[in-house]
Amino acid sequence: MGDERAEALELARREDTYLTEELVDEFLGAGGWGPDSYLDLLAARASERPEAPAIVDQNDAVVTWGELRARSEAFAVALRDLGYRRGDCLGVQLPNWSEFCTVVLGAARVGVRPCFIHVPYRAHEMEYILGLTEARGLVVPGVYRGFDHLGLARDLQRRLPGLRDVITVRAGGDGGGRDLGELVETGLGRSPEVEPPVATDLFVLMFTSGTTSRPKGVMHLHANLLNACRKYVADFGLEPDDRWLIVTPLTHLTAFGISLLAGGMTAGSGVVLLESWDVGRALELCERHRITHLVGAPPMLIDIARSPDLERRDLSSLRFLMYAGAPCPIEILRRLHDRLGCALAVFYGWTEGLAHTYSVPSDPLEVTSVTIGRTGPGRGWRVLDDRGRDVAPGETGEFWGRGPNLSPGYYRQPQLVRERFTSDGWFMSGDLVTRNPDGTFTFVARKDDVINRGGQKVDPREVEELLYQMPSVRDAVVVAMPDARLGSRGCAFVVPAEGTTVTLADVQAHLERAGVARYKWPERVEILEALPMTPTGKVMRYELRARAETLTGRAG
Repeated sequence: MGDERAEALELARREDTYLTEELVDEFLGAGGWGPDSYLDLLAARASERPEAPAIVDQNDAVVTWGELRARSEAFAVALRDLGYRRGDCLGVQLPNWSEFCTVVLGAARVGVRPCFIHVPYRAHEMEYILGLTEARGLVVPGVYRGFDHLGLARDLQRRLPGLRDVITVRAGGDGGGRDLGELVETGLGRSPEVEPPVATDLFVLMFTSGTTSRPKGVMHLHANLLNACRKYVADFGLEPDDRWLIVTPLTHLTAFGISLLAGGMTAGSGVVLLESWDVGRALELCERHRITHLVGAPPMLIDIARSPDLERRDLSSLRFLMYAGAPCPIEILRRLHDRLGCALAVFYGWTEGLAHTYSVPSDPLEVTSVTIGRTGPGRGWRVLDDRGRDVAPGETGEFWGRGPNLSPGYYRQPQLVRERFTSDGWFMSGDLVTRNPDGTFTFVARKDDVINRGGQKVDPREVEELLYQMPSVRDAVVVAMPDARLGSRGCAFVVPAEGTTVTLADVQAHLERAGVARYKWPERVEILEALPMTPTGKVMRYELRARAETLTGRAG
């Protein structure tokens, strides 16, 4: 425990963390931060089940636990040979490939900090992230899905003198960068000759993909992520014989934290990787690999519920469908439950803290489909009104979270730490929830998503749930549209179902039949071919709000 406490206290002295000596000792207490790291778990899995599949790529290439440990150790040796030292940062921009795991675990083995960069990010976001972290290297594909990642990396090297190395993966000998496969080959059979990390070492840096103009660099320790993952393993009864399908990007905490770290490394089960979302391919992989667990964003569950393959595939192995990232329409969850017969679970959380609340297998569909579950063991919560007072059951306020599962802060962004964390460790989420008498919470909206129509507050989710009941509506989002007299009115952005149309009159007639108060009705409908999405599968409401700001009047 001495090394863990010393490392945590060193972190607490930084300006970009809210940690104090008191919080460190609290989190190192019973039920908080444990003594081991993910490198310890990897060593244990490789020893216990060396021939068992750890990762299966979508092309069926298998990496066993023994191979994963050997390759990550070899990459750690290669980094040492290149001069990397503890505390250096390494940008990682890779799709859902097994090499992602080799790079992340290999870097962590020698104390190098992997900085996750979403694959769709380009020069604007990447220059900021690599500059903020002073990354010494960057790992990229060569050309992926028609984009020249290596060319962009070379351009970034010219702008960022500290970016010395570009390491390529599956580049096909295109003549640039250091090849990951060759680096691993040079390190096989050798030891990195440094002590492995302790639990309170920085493990990874993850950059948010939400509504801010500059991504926040969320720091994660081995300890805080393991605290969360062990709770999930216990509460969901996860086992080594489970098989997970990862359908969201590994650079996002839903896939990395819940599926890979909790389901894979902590429970010891294998994971199957899907490079990018394709509902037909996902269901085919579920059938072929006898998938037991799948975690997706709501748009993915919508696609599954509406796929004709849902009836044709043998999906009897599925034990759980889990969703996170945003509310999912109730009608979609009911359809999945009725057709598949598997359990459904909801996760609610943030890049700062993995899933802070969730439903569990024993919860009925009424809980999973309407609420965001309860807080996990050892996690603090508060729901506060606009005056900073705790609300009573049945009332709505901003959700605050606290506990040993949370990130210790934002890398080299102390101002953001002060804006989002209190001095005693409470994270101010910016999410409005209703505190329910049974201990669950119901997500209402982001604080800036609520529509204030002349003093009457409209929950956009309530309207969206009803719009999804229209056969002509494939996707729908309702946001505030500025209005000179009322302040704002509702604007519905709608993606029609194939071969259909949707008008303002259709929407309002449907809501009238549903008995919805007139002030909640959208007063404009904008038709889209697709909703704007973040790289991690979330609807970019802020982009739709920006579009709505250019619209005026009642016309639909």
